Amino acid sequence: MGKQIYDVIVIGGGPNGLICSAYLAKAGLKVVLLEARHETGGGLDTLEFAGFKYNTHAIYHMMAEIMPVYHDFDLKSRGVKYIYPDVQAAYINPGKKPLLFYKDPQKTARHMAADFSSKDADAYLKMMTDFAEYSEKILIPCTYVPSMPPIEQVQMLSSATDDVGKRFSDIAELPPIDILDMYDFSDLIKASVLNLFTMWGLSPYDALGYIFPLYVYRMTNAAICSGGSHRLSSAIHKAVIESGGVILDESNVVKILLKDGYVNGVLLEDGTEINTKAVASTVDPHQTFLKFFDDGQLPAHLVDSAKRWEWESSTFFGAHLALKGAPSYLGSEKNKDANQALITFLGVGGTDDLLEHYETLQQGKLPEKRLFGHTTCASLFDPIQAPKGYHTGRWESLVPYNLDWESMKHDFAEKCIEEWKSYAPDLDPINTLVYPPTYIEKKIKNMVKGSIKHGAYVPLQMGYFRPNESCSQTYTSIEGLYVCGASVYPGGMIIGGPGYIGANMITEDFGLKKPWKEPEMVIKARERGIIPHV
Repeated sequence: MGKQIYDVIVIGGGPNGLICSAYLAKAGLKVVLLEARHETGGGLDTLEFAGFKYNTHAIYHMMAEIMPVYHDFDLKSRGVKYIYPDVQAAYINPGKKPLLFYKDPQKTARHMAADFSSKDADAYLKMMTDFAEYSEKILIPCTYVPSMPPIEQVQMLSSATDDVGKRFSDIAELPPIDILDMYDFSDLIKASVLNLFTMWGLSPYDALGYIFPLYVYRMTNAAICSGGSHRLSSAIHKAVIESGGVILDESNVVKILLKDGYVNGVLLEDGTEINTKAVASTVDPHQTFLKFFDDGQLPAHLVDSAKRWEWESSTFFGAHLALKGAPSYLGSEKNKDANQALITFLGVGGTDDLLEHYETLQQGKLPEKRLFGHTTCASLFDPIQAPKGYHTGRWESLVPYNLDWESMKHDFAEKCIEEWKSYAPDLDPINTLVYPPTYIEKKIKNMVKGSIKHGAYVPLQMGYFRPNESCSQTYTSIEGLYVCGASVYPGGMIIGGPGYIGANMITEDFGLKKPWKEPEMVIKARERGIIPHV
């Protein structure tokens, strides 16, 4: 094989690697995307068995059609169809009326007023009005521009042309549980809203108020991808190829090569050397800064920050079921909508239970009282995800990673299914795919210890500090080396931010004109003074 030379090498074929590659190729750069596995997609994973489609990783798409890549590459015409269930979340508790969160906040408020209290309904509308404004005017636009140092961010928000920046600054450094206290909810409503955040293993106590409104707002505006999550990655894969990019599967990078301190290429496990002017790594900090370079090649601060990188302390256990029929939940005889939720949460009865569950996981233990699980029957909304007349069921629960999952996975799956049956007595699985936390790391090596976001969401690993304060804007102190994966600002969860920001920065550094327009939401945020002018 002759010498291979590219303008940019992108390492990692997950969502961000695909997005970055598509944009760079569209800008006219000669790009090769290297993926260690046999296929691209990362967490956008859909397995099919006997006609049943199981989305073993990402299934709830918070940003869906908001992501710039969706419009810039016309992914709708490439087969990416999003489905937004009317009932976004249901909370089922024995002896209590089901609590439902609809996509329409007004509909949720009417339900709360009728089945719970008018006080909760009013508080919910007030909160969702605030959270929608924070998200639409600040958080979503900031997802698709480089990070800002904290002081600069505060100054921008405080001097914005409307008061939303100042109001957001007042809550940005508060713990989520304190933000909820501002709205005076009853205990069940408070716990249920908080759970839309803590369900991802996020702390109710850390100073993460700046992302809490976004999670609540978008987890009540979430979608599933028709045909399975992998259809999104397949569409972006096609966009890369059609734009002139090259994708090489089963290409495991072992070294990033330097020449006179500049990036010069990569070395693959099979001995192949590929030369380049720039490398964009979308893998985790351990691989990028500790495995891809020899000792002494990198500045000490990059090595030290990678060594300090924290993985998530809890992750997901999954059980994916082939079902004869869709689940029918307790309380649904009086409210059929309880059976129509995108996500159904079981056993979240109050804040004390929720916080006790979080503390138990932090101690590395499984809960003894009850299993907190969330379930989804994707085939209710997308019949092509199961054979005609059947359904798929998905159970997930947060668990500690450091347990003997290989020996206990099947017994624990049975326990989860029995728990599910206690809320949906007619549940009748005919087959079960067990997916313990160890499978997450085995399948996607960026997700060390099952860390689905490629690293914990804690204050010192977020915003301008993700992955560290010298690399959160994509470029690094090594000439020609960029980072733009889920371990980089703004983070993971299939939001499309890191790959998009990385492509913009790299295109600018090559001195090329971008053949795509800045999103309208970003333009408006600049006009209001939320984001700096360029």
